[in-house]
Amino acid sequence: MKISFNYKIFRVLLVALVFLISAQPVSAAEFFPADRTNLKKSSVSDILDSLVTATYFKDEYFSRSTKESEKFAFPANFVPQYSDSVYASRIAALARKTPFNLVYNEHVRGFIRIYAVDRRNMTGKILGLTKIYFPLFEEKLDAYNVPLEMKYLAIVESALNPTAVSSAGAKGLWQFMYGTGKMYGLQSSSFIEDRYDPEKATVAASRHLRDLYNIYGDWFLALAAYNSGPGNVNKAIRRAGGVKNYWAIWDYLPAETRGYVPAFIAVNYIMSYYNEHNIRPVEPGFLYKDIDTLRTSRTLSFDQINETIGVPLRDLQFLNPQYKLGIIPADGTGNVLRLPRKYIAQFQRREQEIYAYKSPKTIEREQLLARVESLNPGFSSRNSADGKTEKIHVVQQGESLGSIARLYRTYISQLIVWNSLKDADVTPGQKLVVFGGNDKNSASRDEGTSSLVSKASSTKKVLLRHQVRKGETLFSIAQKYGTSVDRLAELNKLKGRRITPGQRIKIEREIESVATRVKSHSSRRTIEKKSHKGKKAKSVKASSSRRKKKR
Repeated sequence: MKISFNYKIFRVLLVALVFLISAQPVSAAEFFPADRTNLKKSSVSDILDSLVTATYFKDEYFSRSTKESEKFAFPANFVPQYSDSVYASRIAALARKTPFNLVYNEHVRGFIRIYAVDRRNMTGKILGLTKIYFPLFEEKLDAYNVPLEMKYLAIVESALNPTAVSSAGAKGLWQFMYGTGKMYGLQSSSFIEDRYDPEKATVAASRHLRDLYNIYGDWFLALAAYNSGPGNVNKAIRRAGGVKNYWAIWDYLPAETRGYVPAFIAVNYIMSYYNEHNIRPVEPGFLYKDIDTLRTSRTLSFDQINETIGVPLRDLQFLNPQYKLGIIPADGTGNVLRLPRKYIAQFQRREQEIYAYKSPKTIEREQLLARVESLNPGFSSRNSADGKTEKIHVVQQGESLGSIARLYRTYISQLIVWNSLKDADVTPGQKLVVFGGNDKNSASRDEGTSSLVSKASSTKKVLLRHQVRKGETLFSIAQKYGTSVDRLAELNKLKGRRITPGQRIKIEREIESVATRVKSHSSRRTIEKKSHKGKKAKSVKASSSRRKKKR
C-alpha cells in the first residue's frame, strides 16, 4: 500500500511538472526566433503599437473588470505559453464549431505571440471593447448571412478603434478605402465620415464580405480579397494553377495578405482562450447596454448637448466618432446620435431647448457649417456660396482631374475638396460632384435665350454591354463602372452572382444627354446667326441712309 501511495504521488507530481513546462513563460528570443523579422513588419503589430498614443485607448477610458472570472489563478504578471500540440488541439476544437477551416501552423503561432505576449495589455482593452461592439457586429452579420466569427476581422483590421486610419487611407473599425466605402453607401464629407460610424460601417462590411464570398465560395479567399482586392486574389489563383484555396495561393499573395488569415485565426484563438493566457479584460467606460440612440431633426453641435444637459464632450466624441467636427448636420431623415442611456430622457424632454441654445462656440461652429455646407456634396443644399449649381460629372476615358477642372472653370484643389479625394487620380466611370456656372449666369451672357438653352448637366441612364474578361469579377466590374454588385446582379438576373469569361452583361450608366448638348449648341448657333443677320441688316440700312443724304 505504501509503494502504491508513493507511486500515485509521483504521477501527480509528474503531471504538474508537464503542465508547468508547457505553461512556462519564455523570453522573446527563445520563442520562435525565425518570425521576429516578419512580425516587426506586420500591419497587426503597427495597429497595436499605434494604440499606445491613441486618446481612445488611454487607461482613463478603461477600468479593471471585477465580474470577469479567471479560469486559472495565475499571478497577475505571469505570461503563460504552450507547446505547439496544445495550440493545435485548441484550434482544432474551434474549427469543429465554425464554417472556417481554422488550422495551426508557424504563421498562426507568430500572431498568437503578438496578441498573447508582445501586446497583451492592448489585448485586454480589446476584450473590454468587444462588449460594446460585438452585439452590434453579430446582429448585422447575421442579417446578411455572414458567419458570426467574422466579427473577429474588425480586431485584425483596427483593434476595435473606430477612428483608426491606415497609412493607405483606410478608415474606421472595418478599414474601408474611400472608393469601396462609396460603393456601399458610406458618405465622406467635411462634417461626416461614415467609415467611422460603427453601425453604417458594419452594414457595409457585412454586404461586402457577402459579395466576396458569392464570388469565391470560400471565406478565407473572401478575407484575402477584402484585404488586397479581388484583382490580387484572382492573379494569385491563376499563378497557382487555378486552385481556389487560400493556402495553395499563399506564396502568390501580397506580403501583407499572407499574414491576414493567420492573424484572423490567431484572434479567433485568443478571444476563446484569453483566460488560459492570463489576459484579464479591462472594460471601457460604456458597455453596449448602457448606450442608446436617437435621431436629430436639426443641426446640432456637441457643445449644445454638453452645455444644456451636461453630457461630457469626451463621451460624445467617444460614442459618435463619425462627426468629425463635433457637429451633427441636418438632413432629410435625421442623423443618429448615441448617448449614455441616463441622458436619453433629459434630451427628449428638453430637445427644443437644446436646439435653441446658442453659446459662442455654437455660433462660431454654425458659421463654419454654413460655409462648408455650401460646397459640401453631402448636404441638401445644392448651391455654392457664389451661386453655382451642383452637377454630377461622369469621368470619361482619357479625362484627368485637370481637364475636368478646365471644363468647369474651377481648380483641381476644389474638385479634391468637393469629392473628398485622396489624390488627383480618377478612373473612367467615376462620378464627381462639380459646381459649374448656374443658369442665371448663362442667361446674362445670352439675354433672352434661357428658354432655348438646356442645362449642360442634364443626364440620362443608358445600358451598355460589357464582355467579361478572364479574371474579372462582379466586384471589379462594379468598381470599374461606378455601380454596385447588387445592381449588376439585379440588372442581369444573375443567380448565385456567378459570371464566366466571354459572357456579356448589362451595365447601367448615367451620361450627359447628347440631345441636350446638341440642342444647346444648335441654339447658340441660331442665336449667333440671328445676331449676325441683325447686325448685317442694320449695316445695310445705315449705308442706304448715307447714300440718300449724299443725293
